[in-house]
Amino acid sequence: MNKTNEWFINWFDSKYYHILYKDRSQAEANNFIKQLVNNLILDPEKNVLDLGCGKGRHANTLSKFFKTLEGIDISKESIDFANKNKSSNQNFHISDMRDFEMGKSYGYIFNLFTSFGYFENLSDNLKVLNQCNKHLLKDGLLIIDFLNAKKILKSINNSNETKTIDNVNFELNKSIIDNYVVKKIKITDGEKAFNYQEKVQLFDLNNFIEMFKKTGFELISSFGDYNMNSYSEGSSRLILVAKKTNT
Repeated sequence: MNKTNEWFINWFDSKYYHILYKDRSQAEANNFIKQLVNNLILDPEKNVLDLGCGKGRHANTLSKFFKTLEGIDISKESIDFANKNKSSNQNFHISDMRDFEMGKSYGYIFNLFTSFGYFENLSDNLKVLNQCNKHLLKDGLLIIDFLNAKKILKSINNSNETKTIDNVNFELNKSIIDNYVVKKIKITDGEKAFNYQEKVQLFDLNNFIEMFKKTGFELISSFGDYNMNSYSEGSSRLILVAKKTNT
């Protein structure tokens, strides 16, 4: 597939993406990062990478705990915003997570708020993990915050929702298609109308374990929510901590 046709290219650069998700809580992000750092006893002297950083919601907190932080995202709009609002130990770059090249290694790579499993070609997900492995120091950690596929498969059956935010109307239809959760987004802004979609592969814990084995990682911890409670099939999230095992 031509990369320019992939759903996230235009959607993440759209102003409507940021309007729809404007209520994402900075307080929630702050709490999650604090819980992660304390629970995993992460080294503040390590350099870290926020992979799929968006406008820097999690990066803002991460940079307070670590020596330096770099973020990459495919959205120019998001990276422009992040760079305009960055602190002295932050740097942000436009890049595709399948083929990013930073020229350095990190102690920890964070991939947060369901920023994985976006691709039509399943092998692209292995490319992401291989790039992460390549950019981690020996025994470095990859932390992935993903949706809980087990819960979604039980709870979603062609759901519909309508929202009006900043005088923009959003009609949202969520369904399961070919083991993807697909959200169709119809937008009405005055006389203008737009259609977008989000499409995320429903990987479960065992799927991740298999992908980790193929890309030089070992799963060492799993959590089920942002308060770092144990994972179960009914958890709100699937949060994974994997260690680089190859050298």
